[in-house]
Amino acid sequence: MDAEEEERTVAVKLYLKGEKRTNICKDLNRSKGWLSKWVNRYKTGKEEWYKSHSRAPKNPGKKTKDEIENAVVNVRKTLMDGDEHESKYLGVGADAIQYRMHKLGFPDDETPSVSTITRIVKKHKLKVNKRERYKRVKSKKRYTILNPMRINEMHQIDFVGPRFIKGYGAISSLNLIDVVSNQVYIEQNNSKSMDTVIAFLIKYWSNNPIPRYLQVDNGMNFIGDFIHPRKFSRFTRLCLYAGIEIVFIAPRSPWMNGSIENFNKWFEEKFWTKDIFVNLEDMRTKSTHFVTQHNDLSVWKKRNKNLEQIEPVKMLKETAEINLSKLPLTNGKVHFIRRVDNDGQINVLNETFGVGKEFISEYVWATICLGKQRLEIYYRAQDQDVAVLINEFEYDMNEDIKPLECDIWKIC
Repeated sequence: MDAEEEERTVAVKLYLKGEKRTNICKDLNRSKGWLSKWVNRYKTGKEEWYKSHSRAPKNPGKKTKDEIENAVVNVRKTLMDGDEHESKYLGVGADAIQYRMHKLGFPDDETPSVSTITRIVKKHKLKVNKRERYKRVKSKKRYTILNPMRINEMHQIDFVGPRFIKGYGAISSLNLIDVVSNQVYIEQNNSKSMDTVIAFLIKYWSNNPIPRYLQVDNGMNFIGDFIHPRKFSRFTRLCLYAGIEIVFIAPRSPWMNGSIENFNKWFEEKFWTKDIFVNLEDMRTKSTHFVTQHNDLSVWKKRNKNLEQIEPVKMLKETAEINLSKLPLTNGKVHFIRRVDNDGQINVLNETFGVGKEFISEYVWATICLGKQRLEIYYRAQDQDVAVLINEFEYDMNEDIKPLECDIWKIC
């Protein structure tokens, strides 16, 4: 029995004789907690209650097998080189390493966790400069009244480019992302016109679900001109005709389109500026491979999320006849996120509306309700969970509002 064990037995004996706890602790220069611990140990009735217990973890983590660690290192190096066709566009992160090991046939129970992969990468000095994520303002999303939780509830689209291909010319890419599933659809073209956007969307909606909301910036290829008030672009009319509510983010606020902006950065880094292209068809062929890898990796990352689809799932019928040259205004809603200027006003479709000087520099949500022909303005204060209606205006469209034609859809 060593000195500490002797001290513990003396303390317990004094306690059993009826000595006051305070006196015992004072004499031995110990705390009351220390005395209680050893008295309780004595009361267990174990023969060697006075001995210290091992502080080693009772369930020590399994040491990563050397062959698994080597596999992580090799996969990381391959991803960093970016020469392997099957993983060219995956990136180099821990999720990508897990996904690649899964594809290579490693059982799930032998594939290390993200934290273990990170530790192995650091141990072998295989770190690379972390990609800067798109910076968001500290608004905690008070600027929006939407919180999409289901697949195809909200999509975002945006142009990237143009990029000039030597010996060919300029090419732009129109990119679309589902903000919940992170699935993307992209297509490259020689033009950034509204006709390009419309053709892209009709092609997409004919083969993929139509979202409830489509969020875009205020580019002329989406919103139309910047002169005539209450002028609805062909893009806006098409979305309303398909039963979609458009959300125009605030001007010069790309962070509000965070999902597509983050993807665009990934697209530029891993594909747009990395590959060598000879013409439009060559870029489109290679982008198909890029999209497949991105979407497969996204499915892998969200495999345990149990994501649900919006209901019903609608697509355009193959036989749907849409007169693009004479699209009507269809009953629905168009939303605008706008920042209140120093005069307490906002601009919606080239027309100003007074909100109130108490809202200067705040973001509000303006909704054109075509059926009611009213403009409703909502605001969410810092201490509010939901936005409240703060003002509304008559909003005469000066043309007939057509009911939604459901016969253009097919329910999947």
